[in-house]
Amino acid sequence: MDYLTIAIISGTFFVLLGIIFIVYSASFFSAHQVSQRIQKYVVEENQESRSQGFGPRDTRFTQSVIQRVFMPAINSLLNSLGRFTPSSSINDVNRQLMLADLNMRAQQFFGLRFLFILMGIGLAFLMYRSQPEARTLLSAGMVVVVTFIMPILWLRMKVIKRQDQIRKSLADALDMLSVSTGAGLGFEQALQKVSQFFKTPAGIEFGRVVSEMEVGVSRQQALRNFAARVQLSEVSSFVAVIIQSEILGMSIADVLHSQAEQMRIQRQYRAKEEAQRLPVKMMIPLALLILPALLAVLLGPTIPAILEIF
Repeated sequence: MDYLTIAIISGTFFVLLGIIFIVYSASFFSAHQVSQRIQKYVVEENQESRSQGFGPRDTRFTQSVIQRVFMPAINSLLNSLGRFTPSSSINDVNRQLMLADLNMRAQQFFGLRFLFILMGIGLAFLMYRSQPEARTLLSAGMVVVVTFIMPILWLRMKVIKRQDQIRKSLADALDMLSVSTGAGLGFEQALQKVSQFFKTPAGIEFGRVVSEMEVGVSRQQALRNFAARVQLSEVSSFVAVIIQSEILGMSIADVLHSQAEQMRIQRQYRAKEEAQRLPVKMMIPLALLILPALLAVLLGPTIPAILEIF
């Protein structure tokens, strides 16, 4: 079997992985939307039944078939595969999953990673068995290495992406907090207003702060939990200033106004820094992609004349 066949097998493998991921994502999001619609209907029915004097209704059908039947079995399998993971690695991955806001345990992540590695080993074995040569062995080893590090890289990219989203939307959220508190709303009501208006990771986190305070968690502890979940210097600074202003009895509206202005200035500085980094980042695609094509266009017509000379 030549390298073309190996490339076709590898491409087919990764295409199948992509199709599985797309189908799973589509089914998850569609099931989530259906579940939300059913949940809304059931809540309305429960409220109507309570107003008429009846007890709570059965809510077993608020979840889809995938969530009620297949997902528990898949989670049980992943937990079994990731049971032998060291506790230090579990704590680190749990922290990464919390930062990425993924509804997954570390054991499930390691089980999924183990399955991914098994698929890579199986593909590498098929490649080497079809053509037992040193070059094929090197390609098979690269496939195993890629399947080993790809889940960790994916998780870190999810963490970085979510932190960037929170960092970018934090200034706008603080602007609305400042305007809401300046208009006479309390801090909790302003947080709830922001969480309802902004459908971003920052708005979701503010909604979690409100939910924690509604169940009895103090404002300071809820804000500290917010900073621990996000682990951004901007959020930690905001939380520290809010807690300090509450201790000292300062006006929360004035503090939020100054914090919003500071966040806007920091966002402008980050945009300028990114603009200054662009020329350096563009050197690699220019050297690897554009420059060879430009040289081919400029030097291509002269190649036949040079060959005639020699």
